[in-house]
Amino acid sequence: MNIRVYCSRAMGDSAAAINYFEESVEFLTKLPTDDLEITHALSVSLNKIGDLKYYDGDLQAARSDYLRLLGVRRDVIKNNSGVASQVIDIAVSLAKVADVDRILGKDDEAINGFQEAIKLLRVTISEIQRS
Repeated sequence: MNIRVYCSRAMGDSAAAINYFEESVEFLTKLPTDDLEITHALSVSLNKIGDLKYYDGDLQAARSDYLRLLGVRRDVIKNNSGVASQVIDIAVSLAKVADVDRILGKDDEAINGFQEAIKLLRVTISEIQRS
């Protein structure tokens, strides 16, 4: 799949690239959600879909995909809360949703999202410094 996705993106066919990533998401959602490699691949695909839609200017759709991504990442951390990289992934997802909210003029939602991301990062940094 990777070569098809990257060729599509290079040719400026983001719709085809989105379609390939959506096929990946459809396949990955049928697999066990307790496997970190599977959930990582799922989150990468959702992130790419959101990014492609964001760059195409389809902000509502990008926001929807980023929210779905955020849900996947939050589900993962429920069972693996001590992994700093997963907390950082959540903070990045929160920032992506907040960025779209900011562009859409949803200032209060954007501020709340950015603040939640910053809080998560501060807690994670404090925990790393203590260990």
